[in-house]
Amino acid sequence: MNREANALFEPKSVAVYGASATDPGKLGNTLLANLSDSEGNGSLDIVCVHPSAAHIGGRPAVRSLDRPVDLAVVSVPARAAESAVADAVVGGAKVLVVLSSGFGEAGPEGRAVQDRLVAMARGGGARLVGPNCMGAVSHLGGGSWLNGSYFWSVPRHAGGLSFLSQSGAFGGMFLAEVRQRELGFARFLSLGNSADLEITEALQWFGEDDRTEVIAVFAEGLRDGRAFVDVAGAITPHKPVVVLKGGRSKAGARAAAGHTGTLAGSSRAYDAAFRRAGVTAVTTSEQFFDTLTAFATPTLRRHGRRVAIVTISGGPGVLASDAAERAGLELPQLPVERQHRIRAHAPEFAATANPVDLTPQCRPDQFPAAIAEVYREESVDGVIVINCGLDIREFGIGVAEAHTASGKPTTAFLLDVPAVQSVIAGAGIPCLASPEAAVRAYAAGAAR
Repeated sequence: MNREANALFEPKSVAVYGASATDPGKLGNTLLANLSDSEGNGSLDIVCVHPSAAHIGGRPAVRSLDRPVDLAVVSVPARAAESAVADAVVGGAKVLVVLSSGFGEAGPEGRAVQDRLVAMARGGGARLVGPNCMGAVSHLGGGSWLNGSYFWSVPRHAGGLSFLSQSGAFGGMFLAEVRQRELGFARFLSLGNSADLEITEALQWFGEDDRTEVIAVFAEGLRDGRAFVDVAGAITPHKPVVVLKGGRSKAGARAAAGHTGTLAGSSRAYDAAFRRAGVTAVTTSEQFFDTLTAFATPTLRRHGRRVAIVTISGGPGVLASDAAERAGLELPQLPVERQHRIRAHAPEFAATANPVDLTPQCRPDQFPAAIAEVYREESVDGVIVINCGLDIREFGIGVAEAHTASGKPTTAFLLDVPAVQSVIAGAGIPCLASPEAAVRAYAAGAAR
């Protein structure tokens, strides 16, 4: 990453504007507490800047920034933001994150103030994130994390997923889903009004970041669609980029303008731009998080479209088959010889052509051998597993062992089978919330 990106995501020193010596409930105090509690980050140099307080939260405070810092986080009312930003720039901050609201999203007067903040930052050789944002979270390596955000609790499971958002609230949804789905992530950045640093440039930073393997974006609008296409197009051959575009409807566009002051633009134009850039574009939050769940598994980022469905649950298997066809996946009929090999381990009434329904009557000790035969089939690129209510551990062992031995991409829908799910999830196979979601997750990385 470049100088500014390093200062934002891996700072050695941070200045905090907006913490109070008398009111610990202020958001500035939340920022200070989060930075102070950043796990394993005891080497972070934190300085509090306050016009009158001598100490805040047990830390000495200064009236103006008295030394250069990598990062300044600003949580003061909009009317005081210009003074705080000017002080940070003069003091030598490389990057400023202005979390306060009441700027471009509030109307012409707020936009004028916002423009002056950007001019001050740029004039001093600094970059500005926000305003009207929730801040940044970053994995620093080992067990060390930086929480420079308003979120009290952030997941700390390291991985390759990084997230950009113009919406702070959707950023909260992202962090909640990361925790619930146990996804590992690397960087989180809430851009808010994107007055200076905007999505395309931040996307380029993530494209150059060694910790980032998958990039997720929630966008309400893009300032320069052509630049986005160029940057994303250079990244997508190496890293998946998943975009959820808000403001597609007329009502959504109005909401975006009032939320971050963003012009949402034509839905068709965005869809065309995303196709040209090679990004994975989704239209719902459910699709967004299911796709990220899949891409968190390296084998599901680039793979073939020929899939086998293995199930013991007829109805959900049928739904998965329907969803696979809608998604443009292929369900090749297995060769007769392969079917014979599967049937040697399954009841005579089992379906073996594809989908492969082994039925609940399959002997538990025969599940691993039958499932392994499906994975061995060369005409199949990957497997979708469906199991509702048959909590026989051998089923999970069969899937886990065959997946590990073959390396073939696999997703699963599992319902009320905790023993099976423990084994399958332990093998690194994503477990989704419905048959359709399991198909959607597999299809996200399938070759076009």
